[in-house]
Amino acid sequence: MPLDEQSRRAAAIRRVALGESISKVCADLGRSRVWYYKWANRFEHGGSTGLEDRRRHNRSGNHTPERMQALILQSRDRLVRQARQGTSFRGIGAREVAADLRQLEVEPPHWTTIHRILKRAGRITPPTHGHCPRPAADALNAVHQVDIWPRVIEGGEPLYFFHLVDVASWYPHGLISAEKSTDTALAFLAESWQILGRPRIAQFDNEMTFTGGRWAHLLGRVVRLCLALGVEVWFIPFDTPERNGYVEHFHGECDQFFWSRRRFKNVAQAQQAYPAFLDYFRHQRRLPAIGYRTPAQMRATWRRTAGGRLASNFGLHRRERLPLVAGTIHCVRLADRHGQVNILNRIVELGTDYAKHYVVARIAVAKKQMTLYHQPEADAAWQKITTHPFPLRETIRNFNGIRVNTYTVKATVAGGYYSCSSATCRTPTRSTG
Repeated sequence: MPLDEQSRRAAAIRRVALGESISKVCADLGRSRVWYYKWANRFEHGGSTGLEDRRRHNRSGNHTPERMQALILQSRDRLVRQARQGTSFRGIGAREVAADLRQLEVEPPHWTTIHRILKRAGRITPPTHGHCPRPAADALNAVHQVDIWPRVIEGGEPLYFFHLVDVASWYPHGLISAEKSTDTALAFLAESWQILGRPRIAQFDNEMTFTGGRWAHLLGRVVRLCLALGVEVWFIPFDTPERNGYVEHFHGECDQFFWSRRRFKNVAQAQQAYPAFLDYFRHQRRLPAIGYRTPAQMRATWRRTAGGRLASNFGLHRRERLPLVAGTIHCVRLADRHGQVNILNRIVELGTDYAKHYVVARIAVAKKQMTLYHQPEADAAWQKITTHPFPLRETIRNFNGIRVNTYTVKATVAGGYYSCSSATCRTPTRSTG
């Protein structure tokens, strides 16, 4: 008996989940891969009801009450304010507004209705001109997206999820901490790269833990660690968490399958339970975006790997003062209406021709030079805009790939010192007692 359309959709989802290739299933059912991904996405968000046809209703009589519209605008403004303050990494789109209202026990209209209300009220960001560049994930460890996700335990105690996701495989690593200090970020990166391997590019938002502070021409310790390990640094535009989409998605998975399902009394309790979730996501969570495979399965399919693992006794990140090593830093920015951009706390004027255009600042550390580029379209050539000095008042070392494996901790000795195999890697640290 021939399948009806809804049964055909369900059969496609089931067969791919059982291991058949998407191409074979689509060929058997006489449908395209685009068709499959459309219904797989709807199934992911709505279950079996998501496979039903969506009927268009007459909009007359479906006017959203003014009180609901006011709540939608208040929610949007609150999410934008939290994003700018760095206290939330949830996103600011219509779907996030709907989720925010549900947390307030308010049943929202469909997200498309919310989008129309936001657009009509002028809350939707005006369209920008030109392409927003992003690094290509063409191998394992080509790009690692890194972010901090703050939460609050009942009673007011804060905690912070440090998350990293390999873009090629969706494979994550995570850590829970009671603080979001630079020391914690450094320890997290070192641990992540001992497990996954060093990336070609580490991508961050503009959290001061990552950038290093408020002063121009001073590179923070996270940036220095990356450069010392031969890792390029990529900062996304301000207030655009969607540009870190893979790690933002992992925040959402963590919220759905870990944070929202438990009530923790303290940070230690959350830390104890977290590894089980991490293992579940790596080895059991089948994601529609990667053909209903797990991140571990996806990782196994790649043949190319960008970087190797750090040694188990790696210790450079423990130093209070890290060396400055030659390398490259990218800052993607959206020029304001005056054509100005903020590059690591330095204001650069490009002129109104570039107002509301995305540009990329490429900082060559060895040359102490910053060059800004514009790419009109994804497949267009890069256009050089201008070059400026980028003063750095200290000695810059050349990168040596062999040296990476010499930054190892041999032993902990009295007085809280770490003696490293590199002659320059002996520095006092606080004794943990």
